[in-house]
Amino acid sequence: MTARFRSWLRSKPRLHSWVLRNSKPIMGVLIVVELVLIILMIKTLYTPDWTGFSAYTIITTSKTSSGVASPTITTTTVHQPEKTLWDWLQLLIIPAVLAVGGFVINLTISRGEQEATKQRTKTEHEIAADIQRETALQVYLDKMSELLLHENLRESDPEKEVRKIARVRTLTVLGRLDSQRKRSVIQFLYESGLIDKDKRIVNLKGIDLEETNLMFADLHGADLRGVSLYRANLGFTDLSEADLGEVSLSEADLRGANLSGADLSNAHLTRACLVEANLGNADLHGAYLHRAALTRAYLGGADLSGANLHGATMYETKLIGANLSGADLSIAKVTIEQLDKAKSLKGATMPDGSIHP
Repeated sequence: MTARFRSWLRSKPRLHSWVLRNSKPIMGVLIVVELVLIILMIKTLYTPDWTGFSAYTIITTSKTSSGVASPTITTTTVHQPEKTLWDWLQLLIIPAVLAVGGFVINLTISRGEQEATKQRTKTEHEIAADIQRETALQVYLDKMSELLLHENLRESDPEKEVRKIARVRTLTVLGRLDSQRKRSVIQFLYESGLIDKDKRIVNLKGIDLEETNLMFADLHGADLRGVSLYRANLGFTDLSEADLGEVSLSEADLRGANLSGADLSNAHLTRACLVEANLGNADLHGAYLHRAALTRAYLGGADLSGANLHGATMYETKLIGANLSGADLSIAKVTIEQLDKAKSLKGATMPDGSIHP
């Protein structure tokens, strides 16, 4: 039976670990329980008079004498009833309380130590991971600087091996960095003139910039074709604005991205996926949006004047469920059929200059 219980206990790792951690308090409680059972058994089977637990009667006789008078004999009878179960339990209540108290205190301390250890381990892992990311970024910047200064990366031919090395290193490091450091890499490439849309040196197609914060990035005229910017933050605040004017985001994944208030004037967004993106109050005048997916996107108050949303019939920009309330669509290239699929055009300036009711 004991072997079977031990086998069952080992099959429950968490329970087995808990029992091992609290073995001393558990043993204390078990000892108290065993003492109670032993005493009750002795009480039931055999209780000698000398123990003082069985019922007994004490009779004492005293003789007093005063002068010539006959002595006075006084008999005193004291009856001690048999000890009850409560009397027995009273003898054990203090050790039982101490045992249970010790168990509770030990359990509390054990849990506190576990939580502290877990938190300390988590913090140490986070610090170590952050150090690794920072080291990876610094190594990348050093290696890329060497390619720029010693391998003439900027002036290299498109088929040169140095360009392939630069792309591979960029793809590799971005997969290891957090959002903030990814932004640093993109800004470095931009400032170094390596991702200019008129002379792209490092091809970023397919790189992962998901949920990256680019609110402070100046990427005017950058080539970000085919980049994944899913749920990325490129919006405008009172303190910052992402300059994405004339940027190339063709075929980029911008699903759920925040582009509210961003400067996307004359940007190339051909075949870009902007499903459920926030483009509220964004400057999109003159932007190329043909064949882009703007399904359920928010474009309230956006400047789309002169933007190109048209294309071949079967490849036209999708505005299904898009919110264009208050948007400026004056002289924009868009069809009535496209606009009819929008969720809202309330207050929008239509291509012919009229205001939608």
